[in-house]
Amino acid sequence: MIKLKLLFGGFGRIGLEAIAAAVILTLTNAIVACGLMIITASKNALSQAEKIDRPDVIQIKGRFNRALFETPRRGNLSPLTLPVYEPLIAPEKLVSTASGAVILMRQSLLRNVVSADGFLNTYLFGIEPDLEQRVSHFTVGRGRFLRSDDQSAAVLDQASAEALGVGLGDHIAVRKADGLDFALTVVGVITDFELRDAPPRTIEAATLRPTARVVAGGIFVTLRSSQQIFGRATLTDALLIAPTRTDVVTLIDGLRQTFRLEPGVFVTERLSRFERKVQDFTLSLSFFSIIVAAAAALAGALVVLLLSDVYADRRQQHAILAALGFPPIRNLLILISVGLCIAAVGASVGVLMAVLVAPAQFSMPSLMADLGSVEPRLNLPVGGLAAIISMLVCAISLAPVAWRLSHQNLAAELTETRA
Repeated sequence: MIKLKLLFGGFGRIGLEAIAAAVILTLTNAIVACGLMIITASKNALSQAEKIDRPDVIQIKGRFNRALFETPRRGNLSPLTLPVYEPLIAPEKLVSTASGAVILMRQSLLRNVVSADGFLNTYLFGIEPDLEQRVSHFTVGRGRFLRSDDQSAAVLDQASAEALGVGLGDHIAVRKADGLDFALTVVGVITDFELRDAPPRTIEAATLRPTARVVAGGIFVTLRSSQQIFGRATLTDALLIAPTRTDVVTLIDGLRQTFRLEPGVFVTERLSRFERKVQDFTLSLSFFSIIVAAAAALAGALVVLLLSDVYADRRQQHAILAALGFPPIRNLLILISVGLCIAAVGASVGVLMAVLVAPAQFSMPSLMADLGSVEPRLNLPVGGLAAIISMLVCAISLAPVAWRLSHQNLAAELTETRA
């Protein structure tokens, strides 16, 4: 019993203050943990939106080729291979302008085959496989995807493969600009893909998603192969990945300055639209974070005052124990034990309360950003921060008393006690 009295100071006013400090610390940790779970989930939703919208990607393309609308629809005519966009982009200009940015060069073509009983349109994309997969998604069902060193290999989607009647290892003949056929070997069949900034779907062609407004089917070859088919190195479109979001504006200005004499070249950026989209969401998140931080600071200050009062009222007791030969380090350990008990109770019970009372779904107030509801989840950083807050509060309240114990004057303390 004497050890409990030495540890907790009995059950008088000091004990009630310690209990009040533990309760307030528990509520503080519950509020902070609950708020942090919501903030973390909201930031994850914001990060996911950034991955989908990719504000760091800049698109540059030529004007849409009107000849696509004039391709014949009947008659026994030879196949045609036409650019989707007019090839107005010189690769060397992109390289000289986009310093530090990753350049994804493309040649977007349309293969039009007209026979006596019908016609078949198939889009053909010349890409750089390794770079293209940084912004686009491809799901290969059979075979493999393209490699940078492929010479005459092709990968096509399931719908185009069925329309052309080809499979793995088969050959596709594509009419080149000089009128000769270029043989491609099918090395992979794609079951699904999301091509970043795909051309608009204006011509009936084989597609994986018939209701899509953009192209969702076609043949993919390396840029080297498409240049041989197209007979030129100029690009129809390209994507630039800025090193950081702050570099987007500089790149945009440089590209517009470089192609200012090319009225048919269009530069499109998403950064401003993305910032407008998430601006109110970010402001709401910042305001919510400030409220949580302010609540934690005020409640933490109250706990510090209560614990400081608890520790200060025990200094005469420690002076008497020291005069009786009680080791000073043990006195300090008693104080630390009280703080650790309060911190442990406040952190564990507070986090448990946060898990129990946190909403299953939470929608951050936002007018423009349609990011949906977020699902707050407890993770290691949230629990760790609750423990850090508890330990920090107890350490701040203990520091003055610990310093006084290490520099105490027993005579002065005892005289003050006697007075």
